[in-house]
Amino acid sequence: MKILATILLFSSLLFGYQIGDKIDSDIKEKLSIEDDKIYIIDFFASWCPSCEKEMPYISKVNELIDKDKVEIIGVGVDEDVKKGEEFVKRVKANFKIVNDPKSNIIKKFDPIGMPALYFIKKDVVVASIIGAKDDIDKIILNKLKDLK
Repeated sequence: MKILATILLFSSLLFGYQIGDKIDSDIKEKLSIEDDKIYIIDFFASWCPSCEKEMPYISKVNELIDKDKVEIIGVGVDEDVKKGEEFVKRVKANFKIVNDPKSNIIKKFDPIGMPALYFIKKDVVVASIIGAKDDIDKIILNKLKDLK
């Protein structure tokens, strides 16, 4: 039993947040997350072609959601913040953006690919979407229906 507990503890240190994990207070503070909404955290980078393709669809979702109940937060992981800001302007993202040039936020989530979306409800990761998806806007809206 001790071996199993050690393995589980060690594996949780190796991997980022998984579904069911509670996010820590540091991440809540950096992203300004509160308990009263569902949050969609969108990790992206200017060098990611799939991120560029998906951003307009995520902006479309942002126009359709009830902002009192759901908030989208983009996390730009470009080391060069200026490149990230130019990317956000080019794709016309219409939601809150947090820059993470030192990868402090993304390291906690540690997605296996980009783009990466995480759904957080009451400080817990309740769903994720990793990698590019066709019709991402419809997928996000369907996930939100399931989470309410």
